[in-house]
Amino acid sequence: MNSCEFIQGKALVASPYLTDPNFMRSIVYILKHDAEGALGLVLNRPLNTTVGKLLEELTEEPISNNELVYCGGPVEGPLMMLHDMPTGAGDERVVYVASDQDRILTICRQPEGIYRIFDGYSGWGPEQLERELLEGGWSVWEIEPDQIFTDAEKLWEFARSQIGRSILASSVNPQLMPDDPTIN
Repeated sequence: MNSCEFIQGKALVASPYLTDPNFMRSIVYILKHDAEGALGLVLNRPLNTTVGKLLEELTEEPISNNELVYCGGPVEGPLMMLHDMPTGAGDERVVYVASDQDRILTICRQPEGIYRIFDGYSGWGPEQLERELLEGGWSVWEIEPDQIFTDAEKLWEFARSQIGRSILASSVNPQLMPDDPTIN
């Protein structure tokens, strides 16, 4: 696979036929994808714990934060965060990644900005993700920054509908469509 085919910054949408319980009906935001493999975070797997409880366990200080922690994937690793902190540089939304505990604590204590905390991550070895894509286990979605933080319960269905629309749009030749579609 050449570098123009790498999908860093995009999302994987699990095929309805993907039966791996770690990824069934999941959306994985790809943080890194190159010849060495891929790393991503599952966006729609909230856990039964809050950011406050998790950070209290790590810091041994009380933290009031009722945001849910998400399962980033089946691989154990450091806490990771996707965040959209205001930079004051225009209206464009940018998503940042943090894995430094001090940075995560600072962001969690700020009232502004949007973020998600992930426990664990998703990882693929060299060419593993490429094989899974060829086998049809995943669709690639051009996810927008604001979609990363949408309601986890609705995200998979929303992504599937977006992918379906883009497939249909790319297969329809507008020059062959009549001016009045009712006569079709």
